[in-house]
Amino acid sequence: MLEEDGTEVFYFEVDDIRHMFVPPPRDAFSKQPYVLMGQSVVDRMLEHFRQEKGLGKKRHKLVLLMPPDKVTPGLARECEEAMDRFTATKVRDNINRMAAINRRGLLMIPYAMMFLVAAVGMAVIFGSEMVPGIPPVWASVLSEGLFIVAWVAMWGPLDTLLFGRFPLLTENRTLHALESTKVDVRPR
Repeated sequence: MLEEDGTEVFYFEVDDIRHMFVPPPRDAFSKQPYVLMGQSVVDRMLEHFRQEKGLGKKRHKLVLLMPPDKVTPGLARECEEAMDRFTATKVRDNINRMAAINRRGLLMIPYAMMFLVAAVGMAVIFGSEMVPGIPPVWASVLSEGLFIVAWVAMWGPLDTLLFGRFPLLTENRTLHALESTKVDVRPR
């Protein structure tokens, strides 16, 4: 739901404040999507944010509708602080995972390069018909096959270095949107 100022508002009926971060048991008969899917409120919001375009330009607000006896003064502030701790920890973990991905990719490059040189060298030898006794058709098949294997071996390290971080960057973008989300707790 959008407010007049363009803020996207999410309403969740919550019986237990822990369900903000801890998934409730999955209930196929629930009318609440997060309970129906067995997700926490935060997980449900992050799933929505992953699909949203222009996420950094939008404002978001989370409204938790709770039983009146469970609404306490300062609960909204406590929820925002908990979300800040949660997002800061996840972002830090993702930054560490991205550094590990880079290290792994860089460590794989020398081995892949050695394999590439060896496979291309063998492909050139077979392709030049220097090996006696191998029919030209088989020499050509071996040569082309070794070229393909050599480049496929390079794909893993290159994929890791070039694209391995993108899912984590996307997750950090959604976490920053969650971090800037305002929380309001209201009685049902």
